[in-house]
Amino acid sequence: MEEVKESCSSSDKRLRLFESPHVSLTVLSAQGNRIQTAEYGTLVDMESGCWAAVLGHAHPEILATMSSQSVKSMHLHQFFTTEHSACLTQEVTDAAGLPCDYDGTYLSSGSEAVSMAVWMAEKLTQRRKKLCTTLSYLGTSSELRMPRDPKTWVDLNVTECIECDKKQDCESCGKFKNVDFMSCACFVFEAGNAGGRVLCPPEKLISYLTKRIRSTGGVVVSNEVTTGFGRTGRWFGFQYYDCLQGESHSPEIIAMGKGLGNGYPISGVLIRSQLGKKMTDLKLRYVQSHIDDPLGCAVARKVIEVMKRGKLVERGSRIGEYLRQKLQKLKTCVVGVKEIRGRGMMNVIDLEADYMAEQVFEALLNKGYFTGYSPLFNFIHCYAPLTLGEEEVDGFVLSLKQILEEKK
Repeated sequence: MEEVKESCSSSDKRLRLFESPHVSLTVLSAQGNRIQTAEYGTLVDMESGCWAAVLGHAHPEILATMSSQSVKSMHLHQFFTTEHSACLTQEVTDAAGLPCDYDGTYLSSGSEAVSMAVWMAEKLTQRRKKLCTTLSYLGTSSELRMPRDPKTWVDLNVTECIECDKKQDCESCGKFKNVDFMSCACFVFEAGNAGGRVLCPPEKLISYLTKRIRSTGGVVVSNEVTTGFGRTGRWFGFQYYDCLQGESHSPEIIAMGKGLGNGYPISGVLIRSQLGKKMTDLKLRYVQSHIDDPLGCAVARKVIEVMKRGKLVERGSRIGEYLRQKLQKLKTCVVGVKEIRGRGMMNVIDLEADYMAEQVFEALLNKGYFTGYSPLFNFIHCYAPLTLGEEEVDGFVLSLKQILEEKK
């Protein structure tokens, strides 16, 4: 068996179409907030896998659910109804405290969920164009990935709007006065992830865009693939925005992923029930191989149950605030930190130009912490599990302090 392992390792045939560090990271196992590696021993996972393991790795209740459900049914034809797919939507909406009725369907990836949400908006409005911002990452499919096709997308440059301190409202500002809202099926809103940069658009901007799109008969699609399930300190990122609260203002369509399955590949789309009925009345059809798979839906139900019972959304909000307070204090006493940005457990540490993010990332590995990083924007990325504790935060901030001090 060892000979087979060595042979596979020496002839690695993986196609890696993504940037990766110049160090080897071989995982042996992952449990809780820890990853065991061959090169660095135990690492605290400050990234929740790929931002998805909100409960940490190998959660015993999730593993038990996967084991018990897999011997009953993993995958079925779409004609079948199971308890899990039938109950999941109501459990999501109840847990998140959503103020209106939604219908739901469940897929496999976040990109699929956003694509389906956009398709729904197009069919409901009979319009092809969609409104978004240049900061919003929507998915990997050809229709969603950047640069998006200007024939079907209106991408607003809102970079200047993020830190806008003007007292006037967006209507008076006039920056977007030439946008043809009437041609757009929807405003696809991502509540601050911005491709991992954590750039949260201000309330007045989102209020303006949602009012304009709805005034023409368009709808609001909230992309919660990354920002959902406690990542921002609330069940959904859009819940930070007053303009999207209440029965008449809640998003018409919500795309979900990542945390919904704690790393298991399940995503979903919620649509207001009256709009869902309209789609069925119009006999619109959407089906794919893994729609409402019972194993994924069972996992998602257990994730929601564990999150509610453990009050993990509230915990993530509290620990995220604790992390930012510690980092802000660090910023005042060492050189190297340019800016701290975050909501809940969605945080980035912008570094000064003389402190290279990849070097800091590698130094953190040596001290027992795995983070993300961006060589392009020069930041350290921390989207830790909601189960992270204060002691782990203290150790991380102390390690970062030591690394920055050693650089002087």
